[in-house]
Amino acid sequence: MTPWGAALLPCKQPYKPLLDKEIMMTVERPLRDANLVFFGGSAGIGRAAAVEIGRRGANVLIVGRGREAGEAAVATVRAAGAASAEFLPGDLSTIAGIDAVAAGVRAWKPELHGVLHTAMAAFSGKQTTADGLEFAFALQYFARAALNRLLVDVLAASGDGRIVHIAGNVPTMFMPDLDDLQFDRRKWSFFRSVLGTHLLGFLHIQEATKRWENRPVTLTACCVNSTRTKAMSDPAMPLIMRLMGRFGTTPELSARNAVGLLTEASARGAAGTVLRNPARYAPEPLILEAQEAAKLWDITTSIAGQGGMALP
Repeated sequence: MTPWGAALLPCKQPYKPLLDKEIMMTVERPLRDANLVFFGGSAGIGRAAAVEIGRRGANVLIVGRGREAGEAAVATVRAAGAASAEFLPGDLSTIAGIDAVAAGVRAWKPELHGVLHTAMAAFSGKQTTADGLEFAFALQYFARAALNRLLVDVLAASGDGRIVHIAGNVPTMFMPDLDDLQFDRRKWSFFRSVLGTHLLGFLHIQEATKRWENRPVTLTACCVNSTRTKAMSDPAMPLIMRLMGRFGTTPELSARNAVGLLTEASARGAAGTVLRNPARYAPEPLILEAQEAAKLWDITTSIAGQGGMALP
């Protein structure tokens, strides 16, 4: 995908991301029989990362809407060497769907060692979900934040639960108006909508890191550039997005830092950070407006409650 969307170069040796001084990382945490979930892992960056994690002998759960694509991804992950791989169908654009997926994940394993969020979709105009939410907000921000909160206890149960958001390096000038997240007053545009979801995700990561500081759970945003994925070639995508996708990098390359975040021996230095440069493993602390981050947390809680979901 572009700064907001998007697989790993097939390689026989585990990926070792470059540090800021071009020093290769050589130590990884053991992932054999560890449990990791890939939301949107049926294709693109999510599938690529799932395959790479599967090579380490992990248990992998792929979450997506299309069963055919999901089962194909599962077969590839199993062939890569995963201890197990399963597919969980679900619609992450609705509150009921998110609730059902969270329940399915919890039923899968009692503890999680990591989750990767890559789910996104193409759309050519403002769309509203069954819950009355603007579609990009619902899928690319709300679903991630809600799932993180619904699953935080099973992530903490592993002793080292890691949450990674695939995102874009979006300037703060595109921060949405928190009092108009559904574009009731502002004019909607594809870029205003999508870019805003990544900044909302940054606020969520910052606030969750603060609230969960005593839990063994790490949240990090991992930025990517234009990537050749199915979603990017969808006719519903704006032309410029399709062109960016056509000439973008491979999903495998875009997934490298995400894999690094899920596999490195210690994630302590990645808590509450963003990796802005896809070509370098260099986490930077997120330092956004604290009051805005707290306000968004409360807004998310309220939206969930209106839809019958209780967020911890």
